[in-house]
Amino acid sequence: MPPEFAESIALAVLGEALEDGLAVCRGGRIAWANRRLGELAARGALVGVVFADLFEGEVEPRRAVEVRLPREDGARVVEVRGIPAPDGVVLFLVRDLTHVRGLEEQLMHAGRKLQAAQRESEAVDARARRESEEREELLTVVAHELRTPATVISGYARLLLSERVGPLNEEQQRFLEETARSCQRLNAFIANLLEASRQVAGDTPLEMTDASVDSTLEGVASFLKPMLESRQLEIRVALDPALPAARFDPVRLEQVLTNLLANAIRYASHGGTIELEARPVERDETAWVEISVLDDGAGVAPEDRERIFLPYVRAGEQRGAGGLGLGLAICKRIVEAHGGTIQVEPGSGGGSRFRFTLPAAADSGREA
Repeated sequence: MPPEFAESIALAVLGEALEDGLAVCRGGRIAWANRRLGELAARGALVGVVFADLFEGEVEPRRAVEVRLPREDGARVVEVRGIPAPDGVVLFLVRDLTHVRGLEEQLMHAGRKLQAAQRESEAVDARARRESEEREELLTVVAHELRTPATVISGYARLLLSERVGPLNEEQQRFLEETARSCQRLNAFIANLLEASRQVAGDTPLEMTDASVDSTLEGVASFLKPMLESRQLEIRVALDPALPAARFDPVRLEQVLTNLLANAIRYASHGGTIELEARPVERDETAWVEISVLDDGAGVAPEDRERIFLPYVRAGEQRGAGGLGLGLAICKRIVEAHGGTIQVEPGSGGGSRFRFTLPAAADSGREA
C-alpha cells in the first residue's frame, strides 16, 4: 500500500471522528470534506467547491475567524480556523458557534434579570430595615412614656397599702393590691418592649459569671409569689443534687425565668401546680445545665411550637392573653446568646414544658 494512500485513509478516519467540520483544500477549492461539514453547510457535494464561497465574510489560512454560514433554514455562526500543510494544502476546521452564541445571549439575559431582581431585593431590604427601625424607635418611645406614669401609680399604691397616710378598709386594700399587681404586669410589659428594641439594635451585652443557678431560680419564684397567690397556684422547685455550676448572666437569666414563669402562671389551671426544675445534661460531649418550666394549662399546638418564639407572634392559647408576643422571642435570643437552646414540648400530664440550656461552668463541680 503506497504511503500516501495510507495517509489519506488515516486522514479520512480521523476527519469523520471530529465533531467539527473539516475540509482539505488545494488552490482554494475543497478536495475532501468530512460528513460534519456537509451537515453544517446543508449541502451534499462539496468537493470542487471554492471553500471561501461557503461563507459570508473572509476566511484566512493562518488564523481563526468568526463568520456566517448561510443556509436555507437560517444562517449559522461558525468559527473557521486554517492550518497550512505542505504542497499548498490548507486544512480548515469549521466549528458551529450558533448554540454557544445562543447560550451566551440567554446567559446575558438571565444576568440582566438577576441584576434587576437583586436591585429590587436590595430596595425591599432597605425598606424593611427602615420600617423595622421606625417600629423599634416607636416601641422605645412608647415604653419610656409608659414607664413614668406606671412608676408613679405603683409608688402611690405601695404608699397607700403601707397605711402610713391612713387606714384602709378591706375593699380599698383589695383595689390597691390589684392596682399594684397591674402595675407590676405593666412594668414587665415595658421591660419587654425595651429589651426588644435593644436587641434589634444589637445591644445585648452579657455579663457572664460562673455560679449556681439555685439562688436565681428560688429568687424569681419568690418574686412572683403574689402572682401565684392571686391564682391560688403552687410552685415546686426541684434541683438535681448533681447540678453543676453554670456560666450565665444572672440578670438575663432572671429575665428568661420571669417571662417563662409569668406565662406559666397566666395559663396554668386555677389552683394548679407549676414545676420549676434544673438538672445536668450532656450533649455532644459538652456539659449543660437544663432548666424547665412546666404548667398544667391547655398546652401549645404542634404547629405553633417553633413559631411561638418569633417576635410579635401569638399562637394558639396565647392569642387572647394580651401583650405583643415579645416575651418568648426575647427568651430565645438571651438563651442563644449564652450558646444554649430553648424549646417547648407537651408536658407528660398535659400543659406545656419549656426547656432551655445554659453552658456548665468550666469547673463542672457544684458550687458550695
